[in-house]
Amino acid sequence: MGAANSTTFGFGDEIASLLGSALIGVPRKQVLQEMRADDAKAQADNFGSYLGGQIGGGLAQGIATGGAGFGLNAAQTGGTLGRVALGSALDGALYGGLLGAGNANGDSADRAKGGLLGGAAGLAGGAVAPYLVAGASAAAKPLIAPIMARLQPQNYADAALTEALSRSGRTPAQIAQTLADAQADNQGMFTLADALGNAGQRMLSTAARNPHEGRQTLVEALQQRQMGQGDRLANALSEGFAAPDTAVQRAATLTGARNAAADVNYAAARQGAGPVDVSGAIAAANDVLTPGVNRLVNPGSGIADDSLEGAVRRARNLLTDGQSQVSDFNSVLRAKQDIADQIETAVRTGKGNQARILGQINRQLDAALEGASPGYRQANDLFRTQSNAINAVDTGRAAASGRTRAPDNIQTFNGLSPAEQSAFRAGYVDPLIAKVESASNSPTTNKARMLMTEKTGQEFPVFSAPGRGDQMGTRIAREQRMFETANSALGGSKTADNLADAADLNKFDPTIMTNLMQGRPVAAVIAGVTKALNESRGLPPSVLTRLSQSLMETDPAAARLLLSTGTARNLNASGRRAIYSAVLSRIAGPASVLAVTGN
Repeated sequence: MGAANSTTFGFGDEIASLLGSALIGVPRKQVLQEMRADDAKAQADNFGSYLGGQIGGGLAQGIATGGAGFGLNAAQTGGTLGRVALGSALDGALYGGLLGAGNANGDSADRAKGGLLGGAAGLAGGAVAPYLVAGASAAAKPLIAPIMARLQPQNYADAALTEALSRSGRTPAQIAQTLADAQADNQGMFTLADALGNAGQRMLSTAARNPHEGRQTLVEALQQRQMGQGDRLANALSEGFAAPDTAVQRAATLTGARNAAADVNYAAARQGAGPVDVSGAIAAANDVLTPGVNRLVNPGSGIADDSLEGAVRRARNLLTDGQSQVSDFNSVLRAKQDIADQIETAVRTGKGNQARILGQINRQLDAALEGASPGYRQANDLFRTQSNAINAVDTGRAAASGRTRAPDNIQTFNGLSPAEQSAFRAGYVDPLIAKVESASNSPTTNKARMLMTEKTGQEFPVFSAPGRGDQMGTRIAREQRMFETANSALGGSKTADNLADAADLNKFDPTIMTNLMQGRPVAAVIAGVTKALNESRGLPPSVLTRLSQSLMETDPAAARLLLSTGTARNLNASGRRAIYSAVLSRIAGPASVLAVTGN
């Protein structure tokens, strides 16, 4: 009778009285009273069996429904234990409320009271059940995992991956897209462990620091990948700044193009050119050699020229002998080019004042040549424009120095023409590439970090070639992530690695006893505990081998399949625990309701 009571939520007597009254012609109320009297007598005479029947009925009900309810739905949608407990509490409240109301034998008020008390008892039981199941599962894992992990290593590896995915806060589709983006950017060595972030790095560290068959392959792959970081970064910078050549090569290319154009354009300017008036240039030279009134009252002395006067006098002598002036276009042009060479020499040797004075003379010659030939002005403008582009290479190289400010460099860059900006990029990125290439190839060297400063963070987006800045920044960030992964697995103290190796050797020789005998109790304990912990977590060598292979996966489709499989298996396990919780709450429900309602 107890089983019938719980499976019908206490409404069995109500339903049966209707059928009995119709069959035997006795008033329903009389039939109901007789049935309740029999039920009360059975409960009083055989309380234990009656309660057992109620519990059995609840168990059968839970199994028959498969634990369906809010708790199971929360588990199947990947909800946390708290969400599952909340759903289970709602299920328990509904079940307990119906059972409490159905077992009340009085009026509507009595049923309402029974429903409230039963609902409260069911709410409490339903909320506690998932935590009891989870606690029992956690307690049993250290006993079961060492056995099951050896029988089903892939399942335990998938479970570890699912745990890392959950901690990363990402979905299998997002991880797969991250790997696909890396391959599109020519970084196909970017792995699942990298894409999972810190969660994947810590899990890979476990695989790299504990002995298993795939450990050596894993360590060598990480080391080899890190040794190629410099080449990948140099390529990313070269493409990001559209600078496949060095600064020297770019300047030489631009200079060659300028000279070739000058040969053609200045040759064209000679044709149809008229006489050149160089009096302005001569006057500028005379202002230095015999300034003001002295030119009239003191035509000269026997005192030798200083270096400035010597340079200016040489320039003037190219234009006049004191009685006549050069007026032929070709002769004046050659004189101007000679003076330009003197200016470059003065700049290189630090004679700034000499370069300034000769520059004044040269500008006078430029004006005179432009007046004599319209084509010369055009050739001069082009030469000046091309010279500015050549100078921009050095401007860019200087901007790469940490001694310059990013806002100043950006302002300078924005003031350049497109051709000058292109040359600036070549000069800017050249020392950065040189720094990356000259850094150590050791797997412990992070070459990406030097490119991720506050200064480069401001300059790279502005200076990079149009449309390439975001991709370059992403590639550099991936290199930083890959170094972090390798460093997490291979870097730091080797104590943990050594202890894990020692624990592994315990299978063959008594290292623990040796440590104890040599007075190293801590090392002995840690060696034993390390091995025991891995076993209790379900991470024996066979699982670690499969886990390392999965974490080093680079194919987006394969990674997505691995994560999806593990997630589905984890949801199934959560669903089973939710069913256990539902069944447990059904078992406890009748006893709880009986305790609080007395029915």
